[in-house]
Amino acid sequence: MNQSLQNSQLSSWRKPYRGMLRLWLYDLGCVSFIATAGLGLALGILCLVIGKTDIVSLVFSMATVSTAAAIAWQLNRLAASELTGLIPNYQQLVLVQAVTIAVGMLLIQLLVCIAFAAYDVIPRLLLGIVVSLLFIWACLWRSNSFHLSFLLFVSVPFIDNLAFHIPTWLMLATIAALLFRVIPLCRQLSWNNEARVVHLNAVQMGWMWLPSIKRFTWITRVERLFHPMNFFIGPVLMVMLLCLPLITLGLMLLSWLFDIDVPSLFLLAQFSVISCAIVHWSRIQRWRAAETLFLLPSYSGLSGLRNAFYRSQYRFIAVLVVMVSVLCFINSLIDPQYDGVFILHLGLSTFWGCAIMLGIGSASRNSLQATAAMLIVLVHSVVVSLSFAALRDGNSIFVWLVIDAALVLIGIGVLAWGKKRLWINGITTP
Repeated sequence: MNQSLQNSQLSSWRKPYRGMLRLWLYDLGCVSFIATAGLGLALGILCLVIGKTDIVSLVFSMATVSTAAAIAWQLNRLAASELTGLIPNYQQLVLVQAVTIAVGMLLIQLLVCIAFAAYDVIPRLLLGIVVSLLFIWACLWRSNSFHLSFLLFVSVPFIDNLAFHIPTWLMLATIAALLFRVIPLCRQLSWNNEARVVHLNAVQMGWMWLPSIKRFTWITRVERLFHPMNFFIGPVLMVMLLCLPLITLGLMLLSWLFDIDVPSLFLLAQFSVISCAIVHWSRIQRWRAAETLFLLPSYSGLSGLRNAFYRSQYRFIAVLVVMVSVLCFINSLIDPQYDGVFILHLGLSTFWGCAIMLGIGSASRNSLQATAAMLIVLVHSVVVSLSFAALRDGNSIFVWLVIDAALVLIGIGVLAWGKKRLWINGITTP
């Protein structure tokens, strides 16, 4: 009997990638990070092929930290599930798959950099590995650290600026020290209730922890502007709207005081679109609450609910556009290169990015469609980053205004199309 069990376990260990696609690509939380990493890798290779090398390190760093976030998600999921200790070799198989994904991603990036002689990207890759390992170590140390995953992505622009100020030997030594700490913690991973709470909260709230704002009654009044769009996400939406300008102003002040180049406006525009993605993420995660929303005495049937949801999305877009434009104007007082034309461009790009994101999000009815909708974030990121590069090189911004005008029309159309697709099969389905 024991011999049969040992043979079964040995046979299982000889197939370490069994169930890998189901585990990594069918889990909504994991596949969102994996998809972002894959898109970052593909975009970086494409940029090298066409000669646009100025943003390669940025998207490669995004791919690296996204891979780390996916691995941290799976490690937290292991600690949140009783299956870890019940299924033989389950934990070992997940760890082998995680190492394979991490090593595969880094080897591909390294080989691509060598093939295209982009050697200046390699130090940034090393710093990205340091940041990624720090995040994984923090998540293994305390499961609550996963709530800070948004800081992992905020760090990406700083990686690009700091890499050449840190000696290579120091980064390699730090990687070795972190691996020395992370590997034993992975082997000792066991179930804990904190990880379970983090996993449930992460699924429902888009992996972000934000403080309660219930004590501020004036904020609840402002929240009514976005009803019923914010019904599924709750006060988290309002807290994001408060945090975005405050963090941006802080980064602007940091840039001005220490004379460092922090892409605060770029980050603001990106997180504005991401906040729109989180709106429909929450709707899909909590789709059963749609029946409660429908029963509220505020709408004339399902058509009235769709119209109210559609109008509230436009109000949300208007607030984001005004916020981005005002902060861009404030930054222009410090840096005169951000003139009125660029402020108009950034406002319009925020409009079409948010409109397309909300429109496709409205049409999404399952996890895979919601994940695919995140492509809009990447497209918006590329367009905005290229316009910033054009401004830095002294090129005309009017070309980007023409692109914005076309994309604004597309955004309006996509938002109207999403309204028709929202709850197309009734409120009993996502």
